[in-house]
Amino acid sequence: MSENIRVLIVDDLPETRENVRKLLQFEPDVEVIGQAGTGEQAIEMAKAHEPDIILMDINMPGVDGIGASQTISELVPRSQIIIMSVQSDSDYLRRAMLAGARDFLTKPFGGDELITAIRRVHDKRPAVAPKAALRAGAVEMAGADVGTAVSDGNILAVFSPKGGSGCTTVAINLAVSLAKNNYRVVLVDASLQFGDVAVMLNMKNMTNITDIVQRMNELDPELIGTVVQVHQSGAHILLAPPRPEMADMITEENMKATVTMLRQIYDYVIIDTSSNLNDITLSLLDGADRILLVTQQSLPSLKNVSRFFDLSESLEYATDKVWLIINRGSVKAGISVKDISKILKRPIIMTIPADEAIANAAADQGVPIISGAGQKQPIGMALLKLTDYVIQQFSEAKAMSKNGENASASGNDDNGGVFKRLFSRK
Repeated sequence: MSENIRVLIVDDLPETRENVRKLLQFEPDVEVIGQAGTGEQAIEMAKAHEPDIILMDINMPGVDGIGASQTISELVPRSQIIIMSVQSDSDYLRRAMLAGARDFLTKPFGGDELITAIRRVHDKRPAVAPKAALRAGAVEMAGADVGTAVSDGNILAVFSPKGGSGCTTVAINLAVSLAKNNYRVVLVDASLQFGDVAVMLNMKNMTNITDIVQRMNELDPELIGTVVQVHQSGAHILLAPPRPEMADMITEENMKATVTMLRQIYDYVIIDTSSNLNDITLSLLDGADRILLVTQQSLPSLKNVSRFFDLSESLEYATDKVWLIINRGSVKAGISVKDISKILKRPIIMTIPADEAIANAAADQGVPIISGAGQKQPIGMALLKLTDYVIQQFSEAKAMSKNGENASASGNDDNGGVFKRLFSRK
């Protein structure tokens, strides 16, 4: 039998502490090892007992929950903190996560919600590194050790010039599959106004890219480690802002600097882009090693893809930089996959078959296709095959590079912005 989950309850109200204790008393694998009524007491008890989980009230006299969490994260790195608060706005969430909290419960909460949060945080402990470990040099939350950081991680941008083509589905399943293959991978939701990654992975938007933007002068692996969230698959997730207007906080320079840092930490940086070709999206495509161009078997989709290929030639992308993917492929469609390849004069690296029932269920349940019921169906097998293709191609490119051959396809120097470069050409 596994060891009990040792829990410390921290709240300035005795009745609240007792209510929480009662919610846990019938869980055979959970042991309440103590209660604290102040932040100061919580710090001392955490140092003395090193609990697995600390349930921390955010509003307390003296040292509040945020301050206590920061100190405990430094001094007792093995203890994982779940913040409890009657406040649930995004500012509280960000402050809690930056202080070292791993989950957030809004009062009042029920027993099922409480024990689910405790077990979820406890189960994810090996993948989460506290700030003390980050400062010591092991950036486990960012998936890498500072001393052995990846200097040439691979960047893949998943893009479609037509919205609704399934880019997020492709990006999520690719990131999760790479993580399951033991690669250090981060998925960036760069659809900044209306990103769907959080919903499709059933994740709370506790931290997101705006938390990096607000501290760009501190940009380093430690900051990245406090902002990315860890999916249960092991993939790390950098979410888009929770509200559309917050996207205005993010500039092209912010995004480029962030992705450059991510490349130094992860083996793979998967970017789910917007279909809107603004400066930020174009700079991400420009800096990507490969672009996974997603289309469907319809004339509007193919028209837009054809225009994008014209754009890629104007931007002088290498011919193998853009990988064409057919999503929701079907033999019943009016334009065959073979005809699409002939029309566009481009090879199709993968066709992901249509399966609306599985795809919709995966999105609604927040479970990637390759992790749920669809993993053994044609749609899931195609997504896994795509992962194998990506791994093989980059492995071969790395081998060629070691032999002194130039395998880079990222292509373009920064000459004053993508649009300026594009329209300055004849």
